[in-house]
Amino acid sequence: MILDRSDLDPWVLFVALMALVASVWVARDVAASHVTRHSRSSGVRGLFLAVGVAYLGSGLITGFSAGLPPLVVFLGVATIASLALPNLSTSGIACLTIDFVGLLFGWLWSCLWVVEAEISFPFKVLVVSGLTAAQVFLILLGLERCARDAVLTHIRWREPTVAPSGTNRHFRPKVSIHLPCYAEPPEVVKETMNRIAALEYENFEVLVCDNNTQDEALWRPLEHHARLLNARAGHEIFRFFHVSPLPGAKAGALNYLLDQMAPDAELVAVVDADYYAEPGFLARLVPFFENPQIAYVQTPHDYRDFAGSPYLTGCYWEYMPNNKVDMLGVHEYGGAFTIGTMCLLRTRVLKAVGGWAEWCLTEDSEVSVRVRAAGYRGIYIGETFGRGLIPATFDDYRKQRFRWTAGPVQQLVRHWRLFLPQRWARPMPGWTKLLEVLRCFAPLQVLLMLVSGLLAVGAISAATLLGQMAPLKLPDLVWVLLPLAGATYLVRTWHRYRLTGCRRIGQMIRGEIARASLSYVILEAGLAGLSSRPLAWRRTPKFGEGSGLLATLAAARTETVLGVVGLGLAAALFVLRSEIGAEFAILSALGLATLAVRFLCAPYMAWLSYRDMGKAAEAAPRPEGLKSSLV
Repeated sequence: MILDRSDLDPWVLFVALMALVASVWVARDVAASHVTRHSRSSGVRGLFLAVGVAYLGSGLITGFSAGLPPLVVFLGVATIASLALPNLSTSGIACLTIDFVGLLFGWLWSCLWVVEAEISFPFKVLVVSGLTAAQVFLILLGLERCARDAVLTHIRWREPTVAPSGTNRHFRPKVSIHLPCYAEPPEVVKETMNRIAALEYENFEVLVCDNNTQDEALWRPLEHHARLLNARAGHEIFRFFHVSPLPGAKAGALNYLLDQMAPDAELVAVVDADYYAEPGFLARLVPFFENPQIAYVQTPHDYRDFAGSPYLTGCYWEYMPNNKVDMLGVHEYGGAFTIGTMCLLRTRVLKAVGGWAEWCLTEDSEVSVRVRAAGYRGIYIGETFGRGLIPATFDDYRKQRFRWTAGPVQQLVRHWRLFLPQRWARPMPGWTKLLEVLRCFAPLQVLLMLVSGLLAVGAISAATLLGQMAPLKLPDLVWVLLPLAGATYLVRTWHRYRLTGCRRIGQMIRGEIARASLSYVILEAGLAGLSSRPLAWRRTPKFGEGSGLLATLAAARTETVLGVVGLGLAAALFVLRSEIGAEFAILSALGLATLAVRFLCAPYMAWLSYRDMGKAAEAAPRPEGLKSSLV
């Protein structure tokens, strides 16, 4: 018997329903990071209940025509996964199993639909080949998701999940804290210095490097404050350096401080100029370095002074899922990397691998690649040990994300040989190689998928209008799958925000708007990272300088144009629905309209930042000339 696409409709529907049910189950099971409600044994009942609900739901829609094959495949894969992956919870096994079974069923269903479609044979071969090639990449992305979602799916952990609560008085190596700054508001940096002076750790020095600031009114107060703090302490803790010219931006300043630090300092801590450290920053993190294989410890980026501003609130919650969920999972699979502030590194290793890379926009994460290639490991702890400032303008927010996106692509271009299989390159911890390659390639992957989709829509529309092919008909199942996929996405997104401490739906929506507003700059930065030319290191001020509304919106002019064009193309497809096929036209128009709305979130965020800055200026005007800190 030859398998028909319609025979697989009930299978695919079961998978879609099971994905939704499993997502709800995981959301109930995992109420906080590293905390799962149910054990493996009690979770088995939940597994059969979830499978029963999904099978019953698909059966009521399709008349139970699916039979047993989808159940057998799902339960078989889940059984193998439970035996092979003892650290996963039962709900986590269900969630990951349905993702991979969904890839299999979805690929087979799509290929059969293409074969049945009224299109030319060469085009069928092209599409099926593309679907098959994409399947390999989707499997790799699925493996990456296994790591990133570890907080949602694991019940036991191999890597440390919390910092020690006590202090080890027998292991107190000297720490050299490096605080780089450029044209920073003195009051902010002085408070950062105050917080460092109050650390509950007695064996440290602080090196403050102001590089290239021309205005003495910005750096002289820091020099004076360093002397004041030393006088209070009764001995020298702070050393201040003003160096100009000094090439290399932040990395150049950090390398300069490596040469100036005390020779007996075993550890280097990096604190950005706007980050207010918690008292236990050193006392609780230094003990990790008793293990000689640990070369760095990283804590999350976190922020302050955002409450009351819808713009800053959106930015804040956009940051948090990656910092409080994804990074914890990456750490569990050996892929923890440094992200620039509130981190500790072993001095000997940092110097041995060559210090900070002045050619890379993300010198922080780049150095962790070389450290792991040298045979060392890192740790990422989800607890916040310091809070900084969010860029006050959308333009600065974009610049920050440009740097964070282009830098990893630069790393991939420079270090790709390090990520080759062990036969051709040195081993790295855990899944480091896979996770680093996929992380660095992520913006290019999104761009590739976007361009492929637009070309496909354009080619099919043109061929249909020119009479080269009949209007494309979509299976009825598509219109059932779309709302199910949307519901699954909403549940998973809601759950991720909840794990970061976000409780209000409005804040979650603002976080998603902020995420969407960065869609274009991420694509742009991905391409820029491929360039062989050095990219300028553009600092991100946290105190926005006054700009008019038009100047503020100009930061998002490209996204505005793309959004308007996207809406126009969506409208054109809808108008042409009778010529190119109503179902294909509506689906394509929905896709284009969604993309356009994502682009148009950028001018909305720009306007929001302008409005909030105006309100803040009216309530408490800032001193003129204050710029900000770098992260």
